[in-house]
Amino acid sequence: MKTAVAVTPEIDDLELAAKELASQIRENLKLERNSVGVAYCDADMDVAGLGELLHAELGIDIVGLTTTATIERHTGYNDMGALLSVLTSDDITFSIGSTGELDSNSFQDTIRSTYKDAKARIQDDPKLIMTFAPYIADISSDSYVEVLDEVSGGIPVFGGVATDHFDLKYQKTFYNGQSYSGGLVFILLAGNVKPAFSMEHHLGAKVEKRGVITKTTNNLVERVDDQTFKEFVASMVPVPDETNVVFNFQSTPFVMELPDYEKDEQPVLRVLCTIDHETGAGGFLSKMPKDSKLYLSTFELEHLRQSCSSALSTLVKQMAANGDYKYSMVFISSCNGRHGLMGGNKTLESSIVNEKFSEFTSDLNVMGYYAFGEICPTGRRADGTTKNRFHNISFALCAI
Repeated sequence: MKTAVAVTPEIDDLELAAKELASQIRENLKLERNSVGVAYCDADMDVAGLGELLHAELGIDIVGLTTTATIERHTGYNDMGALLSVLTSDDITFSIGSTGELDSNSFQDTIRSTYKDAKARIQDDPKLIMTFAPYIADISSDSYVEVLDEVSGGIPVFGGVATDHFDLKYQKTFYNGQSYSGGLVFILLAGNVKPAFSMEHHLGAKVEKRGVITKTTNNLVERVDDQTFKEFVASMVPVPDETNVVFNFQSTPFVMELPDYEKDEQPVLRVLCTIDHETGAGGFLSKMPKDSKLYLSTFELEHLRQSCSSALSTLVKQMAANGDYKYSMVFISSCNGRHGLMGGNKTLESSIVNEKFSEFTSDLNVMGYYAFGEICPTGRRADGTTKNRFHNISFALCAI
């Protein structure tokens, strides 16, 4: 597989942005038999318009999502604009799945049927599902991972959830000229592809008080021990008056020890998004199972540096372990909470990326974005299938 990455700072003039991106791709890449484009765009862009123009310019399918900011190996940190990568190969096939707008009552069946349709369009079994997921308040984001894991039989799933600038209402996914506030888009990759993964999150400085979730509905935590969730939080830190609190709690995510996780797995981090001040319930991005242990964790800049560096070092070792297989692309999904925690040090992660890949040739491309939740495998089960997991406050990587 060969790849190229293009960058533009333009977010308003879509025709100019599309021409800049397409021109850079043409200068650096000759398309082979099968190709697909992946785009990460500023949340203020008309991504349907951009997707349509890029599809027309390059003659290939374009999929992507919105984000707060991006990372690219050669240009570093980009707080506006768009990144476009094109993957092209004679021995890898790509098939796109797009669910359209999902409904909370039927989304599982819609995702299953969309996956089966996409799989039917390729001859070989997929080896990777690259996922571009929506934020939907009444659908926990880990549900997308669970359904894709089940319908695919445990194929690796990588990606993340589209973001905006912490408004929780402008994020979108897109496929060519169609954009979705609540639509899941994914790419199946089959053929000569050997994906390598790495994910790290630092657990921060743990707050001593722990509680056990005693009442929960999907992604809503109603009671912890004998208190409402709001009362539990208020016993540790001040509770904002707003309903949307994702920005307020970005530096203090919740650590959760799930009752059914295997012994070799870390606890998971979960970001609080909303508080219902009437009922005292807290809304998270993912399911919050009853009987899980819950406590707050305070993050500092050094914790981000350590987890980013560790994840990249692990990935480089895994890439080397695959012998003669030549990797040409590394995708990054980093948490939007990490982006906020960096404050005035927004180049922290991009600088470490540049350092870790400095000894690789320039044709290894690296691009990433900041997500409302990261999707990355954490190993394999006893039966050989992949442990596909949804994360928060993590730095996740996929090399192909």
